[in-house]
Amino acid sequence: MRECIRLKKVYPDLISGYDLVGHEDSGRTLRSLTPELLWFQSECQEQQVNIPFFFHAGECVGDGDETDENLFDAILFGTRRIGHAFSLYKHPTLIDMVKEKSILVESCPISNEVLRYTASIMSHPLPALLARGVPAALANDDPALLGQGTSGMTHDFWQALQGWENLGLEGLGSLAQNSVRWSAFEDEGSEEWEVNTREGENGNGVRAGRIKAWNAEWETFCEWIIAEFGNDA
Repeated sequence: MRECIRLKKVYPDLISGYDLVGHEDSGRTLRSLTPELLWFQSECQEQQVNIPFFFHAGECVGDGDETDENLFDAILFGTRRIGHAFSLYKHPTLIDMVKEKSILVESCPISNEVLRYTASIMSHPLPALLARGVPAALANDDPALLGQGTSGMTHDFWQALQGWENLGLEGLGSLAQNSVRWSAFEDEGSEEWEVNTREGENGNGVRAGRIKAWNAEWETFCEWIIAEFGNDA
């Protein structure tokens, strides 16, 4: 944590957030790290650096165990995104909090299937979260280790399109745009982050410009789809 703060001062445009990554079921919980995490937030404030949390949490099949409860603590600590959040669909109150606080779920369908959190893409919980209005994006976790090979994110998007019949091209576009919308392009306070992620291209700063650029490329892509495949699209 001290090194992260030091590096943020040296490379202010490179360090955008702080995360703890590992096998949740066999590691320490966020609650057990409360003193260290509170110290980190206090130290960042004292040294006037902005390093928000982007926690992995809820990468489990349990319900109410210590690993599952990482979701509660990630939200309480003010995480701006949640990696995986696989067990979030079991918690209606947390779903409402994620929406209220404009927290993005970074869903990793291929990883979840390879690691046996779900039997197949068709039983993955992300469609249930999307139906509740939870903001989400697709991610590929560790493609070099989990079998996507050189296909990278393409495999995750293809899997989602094949497995979720109600997603469609527009759904894939929304997930892709969210990855831009919730990116940390510049330092923002918590309130500023929430406002700008909600406003998207109508907001201020670098984020709005990047979303506008993405939207323009998306329109070009959709025009190509229509020209190439016509009524079949």
